[in-house]
Amino acid sequence: MKKQTKKHILEFLHFWPMTIVVPILLLLILFPGIAGAKSISDNKHDQFCLPKDVATGMGCVWKVSNRTKGLDHQIQIVSSEDGHPVRDGKLSLRFEVRPGECWGSFDKKDLANDNQPNNDCERTNGKSERAEMGTKKFYKGNKWYAWSIFIPEGQERFEPSSLKLSQFDHNDGSGYMQLANWEHNDGKYKFVNAVNDWEKSKSVEVIGKWTDIVVNANWTHKDDGFYKIWADGKMIYDFQGPTLYAKHLKAVFKVGIYRSWLDHIWAEGRDGGITVVYYDGIKFGKSEKSLKLGYELETEIAKSEVEILEAQIAELKLKQKDNYDIEVSREIVKLKKKLKRAEYEAIIKNKS
Repeated sequence: MKKQTKKHILEFLHFWPMTIVVPILLLLILFPGIAGAKSISDNKHDQFCLPKDVATGMGCVWKVSNRTKGLDHQIQIVSSEDGHPVRDGKLSLRFEVRPGECWGSFDKKDLANDNQPNNDCERTNGKSERAEMGTKKFYKGNKWYAWSIFIPEGQERFEPSSLKLSQFDHNDGSGYMQLANWEHNDGKYKFVNAVNDWEKSKSVEVIGKWTDIVVNANWTHKDDGFYKIWADGKMIYDFQGPTLYAKHLKAVFKVGIYRSWLDHIWAEGRDGGITVVYYDGIKFGKSEKSLKLGYELETEIAKSEVEILEAQIAELKLKQKDNYDIEVSREIVKLKKKLKRAEYEAIIKNKS
């Protein structure tokens, strides 16, 4: 909220009784986006542009998912002047989903995959709530994507349900749509490769800070496809193999919030609370250089202490197999003790 606007509001509220003033001030503090934010939640029909302060390289090809309910708070362009986090510049993209915000087509004749109702409220294969938008341009071949994500502290963890924060889908409209997604149900942020039997990347800590994500994908149904993925410049996933289910498919990028398989969390007597996430610096290009990152990307995945110790033990065991050596045996025992300690510390770190 601009300083002049704040001044006018305070001067206006000066003449009101405190029983009215206090609730209004609390509302402005807890939900700063309601003052001065631009809602784009209902832009489901026409393609639109995002400000260059938020996204570059894709053009005016954005469209809100038709299963987003379209409420003002769900997708907003917000400003640092109103107290919102931004990665660079003055603007960022804010998504919010509250319990019960499911939507879609309620025409009984309008069916989705597996003859399911074409809405998230009535489907039986994973009831969902979402606020999402994606590009209406589909790609094959070698492409580069980047974005920054900020998840405010204090939100409810979504296990055992699913909480996806950005996806790659395909253009067919039939069959299983997701090629890959980013899962956040356990409080971390990890890439999930649906085409390759749901293989997962290393988890990334993202809560309470901006995290810069880079994805280099070769979109193809052939074995020369690949994903190379970085978080804050560190490689977290390196895969080679098909990235599309079939030859005729192309890939599309989506950002936002997708809360699915809600039945699992409901069974625990919970509704998941309110989910809020910010995106900024969304970029697309045909090369790393075109993204203009301003930092270097590591060329291989850094190993954890546990992985290093496991490799050392395996190498020594291989030596022992051919020629037993008491000193080597003692070294294995020492390394196993270090490994147990490292595994314990990793468990404690993951729980914190």
